[in-house]
Amino acid sequence: MTTIKDIADKAGVSPATVSRVLNGDKNISVREETRKKIYEAAEELEYIPFVQKYNERIYKNLDMRVLVVCSYTEEIEVKDPYYLSIRYGIETECRKNNIQITKTYRVDNNLALQAVKLNNHLDGIIAIGNFTEGEINTLVNISSNIIFVDTSPDETKYDAILVNLKKAIISMVEYLLSRGVETIGYVGGRDVVVEGDSIDTREYAFKEYMKQLGLYNEKHVVIGEFCIENAYEIMLNFIKNSHDLPQAFIVANDSMAIGVMKALREHNIKIPDDVSIISINDIPTAKFTFPPLTTIKIHSSNMGSLAINHLLYKITNNHTIPVKIYVATRLIERESVANKNI
Repeated sequence: MTTIKDIADKAGVSPATVSRVLNGDKNISVREETRKKIYEAAEELEYIPFVQKYNERIYKNLDMRVLVVCSYTEEIEVKDPYYLSIRYGIETECRKNNIQITKTYRVDNNLALQAVKLNNHLDGIIAIGNFTEGEINTLVNISSNIIFVDTSPDETKYDAILVNLKKAIISMVEYLLSRGVETIGYVGGRDVVVEGDSIDTREYAFKEYMKQLGLYNEKHVVIGEFCIENAYEIMLNFIKNSHDLPQAFIVANDSMAIGVMKALREHNIKIPDDVSIISINDIPTAKFTFPPLTTIKIHSSNMGSLAINHLLYKITNNHTIPVKIYVATRLIERESVANKNI
């Protein structure tokens, strides 16, 4: 198990400095670069803080049963490393804390909850993805102890673990502009679960920020479904019908980016010389694409483990005030974005 000394050795500082920084000591004066090294070392070594260790000892004595409800099908989960990673985080944390879990997925556009309602007592629910208002009401009727992951349907009512996608998109635009890119497109999808043609947070953030900068071009926005196969098809169609490629595409997730890159390569469009690609998630295969994919890392496994830990805290402390927890992101620079300043 990682210790304070391990982190100190890796970051090149004293154990006392590591301890004070990780414990949020406001009186310590350290350079921001040093503080960053400490946090990065702690993350890389998978350091578990004392409070979490204490909680694990307390929760191990509990015998709980949690329902994990996925707004997507099991087939989609198997194909999407992002959702698989969230599930891994949930299951790992449940094993640590002796929690029984029941999983259910969307079947024929409906949540398979009929059998669950008739089943034994549930202590809480982890709901992953986007749900309709009716589905949310059904879940709340099953258990009031509910944590949403990857979405926040109503921050005044429900706890949520998610990523600030608006901030991530803005940082991606700024990164591309800093590399001398002048025209930026977007490839994304729409969630078929939510009623109506609901615009995705990433797409909305891209449009609004690009409009603020006076750089938005609707012709460079390509929308389909959130999967590798559809991303490949819509990019083929875009290439066929457009003679005006942007210098870069921001892609909603890594799986879609892989499909986009395949379509570009098949038309001899070089990445990043002709078109730069940057996306979101940092799935395991991102480093093995050609060229290796520059992406915004989302700690999706941590989202799953955080959801379980927060649910345990909510249940054991009878905590009723809704909390929204944002998981930090990080730019992973590889080789799919050109530097046009050189």
